[in-house]
Amino acid sequence: MENPHGEDDHSSLSLEAVRMLHEMALREGDEPDLPDEQLRSNDQLQQDEMLALEAIYGDKIHIFDEKAGPRSFQIQVHCEIPDGISVCPEPSQGVNDDDDPNSKFLDNFSVEHLAPLSLTCLMPPSYPSHHPPYFTLGVQWLDNVKVSALCHMLDSIWAQQPGQEVIYEWVQWLQSSTLSHLGFEDGIVIRQPDDSMKGPVDERVVGEILSVQDVVQRLISYNEEQCHESFLRGLHACMICFTEYTGVDFVKLPCQHYFCQRCMETYSRMHVNEGTVQQLVCPGDKCGCIIPPNLLKRLLGVADFERCERLMLQKALDSMVDLVYCPRCGTACLEDEKKAQCSNRLFYFCTHVTDPCHIGRECIILTPEEKLLTLQEREKVHRLNWKQQPPCLRGMSDSLLCSVSEGGAEELGALYGPRGCKQHTLDPEVAEAGTDNKDDSGSEPSEMI
Repeated sequence: MENPHGEDDHSSLSLEAVRMLHEMALREGDEPDLPDEQLRSNDQLQQDEMLALEAIYGDKIHIFDEKAGPRSFQIQVHCEIPDGISVCPEPSQGVNDDDDPNSKFLDNFSVEHLAPLSLTCLMPPSYPSHHPPYFTLGVQWLDNVKVSALCHMLDSIWAQQPGQEVIYEWVQWLQSSTLSHLGFEDGIVIRQPDDSMKGPVDERVVGEILSVQDVVQRLISYNEEQCHESFLRGLHACMICFTEYTGVDFVKLPCQHYFCQRCMETYSRMHVNEGTVQQLVCPGDKCGCIIPPNLLKRLLGVADFERCERLMLQKALDSMVDLVYCPRCGTACLEDEKKAQCSNRLFYFCTHVTDPCHIGRECIILTPEEKLLTLQEREKVHRLNWKQQPPCLRGMSDSLLCSVSEGGAEELGALYGPRGCKQHTLDPEVAEAGTDNKDDSGSEPSEMI
């Protein structure tokens, strides 16, 4: 999952922390005049400590490339919460939850992963023999007063063991004791800084002051990102086939149920092939969560997904109580007082008996057997009429025939004579006279010279 805040915020905070460290080093004045042997010993100790920190923290440590300068780096420190922890956001004093448009973000929630603390250090040449490392500390979900309390605690750890490497001790204490030191063993309380919370702020605190809503959103986003990455790395059993796969081979639904890719593809295609797309929901017991369309497209492929969409549309139309279909072409029509008009063929029909509309006459309800006999009789009449129709009439489009009313024979009489289309058939009297002049053999009479 991509970090919604991007990497620019983290980089800018890191650069700000390094700048503050150099300013602090300048304000401290010149380094104590140490013999070369002591300086070489400090340098070796720093080098060994850096190698140990890289081996322990891996990608959680970032070393700044500063040639011919003091060593500086940043460590992302993660607080230990093995069973998760609850977060209780509190709005600013005097703000009514009903009037606050962001009150929906102020519900209590639990997280399994907290956003890390950023510890940035600079090792002066006099460390560790005479001087502690310069450091800054940034925490997104704590106010500056609480972060200042953590800075003072790091100072006291150095005071307890001067002249020794201390950075590993700092990181260990931040990981294991930050929450208990701040009184957050049972849950984290996030408050908007106000006048009642003002106090001395340590100059080594970095980071902007965020609103409660921003802090909550960042905590939720970071927790979801880390949970997803942990899921991808771990082994899980499919809830359908009970086979174990790594998380990358699973499909995780919005309801947080997960199934292996193969089972989900088979499950989705089964419902599409059987036409039961309305049952295409989470396979979990009594869940019913809808599978998102983008996930269905990935599981089914383009062709099956298009068929699935058509089936879903058809099921949705069938569920509409005021929707009927034209009995001649099957076009969907909206019913209005047991009548409907086909927009495709302009056919106005009764939805009760699916026959042409019979205004002023009651519907004739037929049994299924009577309907079958009626349809068979109509088919016989239709075939007989079609054979008796002239070729031009047979060539008329179905849409034109559908639009002809019950008195259509009279309307067509203006275009068609008894022997067919008047534009393509000889006058009946001329044709009859020509027939009478034939000889008994049926041959045409020869022309007189």
